[in-house]
Amino acid sequence: MTSILIKNNGLDKISSTDVRRKYTEMARIVRSNNKPVEITVNGKADLVMMNPKLFESLMELIEDYEDEIAILRFKSNNSNSFISSDELLKDVEVEDFKDMSIDDLLSQ
Repeated sequence: MTSILIKNNGLDKISSTDVRRKYTEMARIVRSNNKPVEITVNGKADLVMMNPKLFESLMELIEDYEDEIAILRFKSNNSNSFISSDELLKDVEVEDFKDMSIDDLLSQ
């Protein structure tokens, strides 16, 4: 990293004034790194700037986790609502339907 960034334990920081004055240098740094940079106004966090590829990969990761969570919620809410085919057909006599066509079965 270059001297326009303030090193930090979390995100590296740059003031909004330095971003305006040195945008080209800042953009080059952000594009080349896989780490977001915090932009500050009056010493307080205002925005976070990051490489578009990093942003896209983070969004994909979030979508993957949302999908996983949705599946887990569905499974936990519906764990007892599925019935096996054996259970469903336990009282059905196959002989009653042996000579019927698929169309006849579907129209029942």
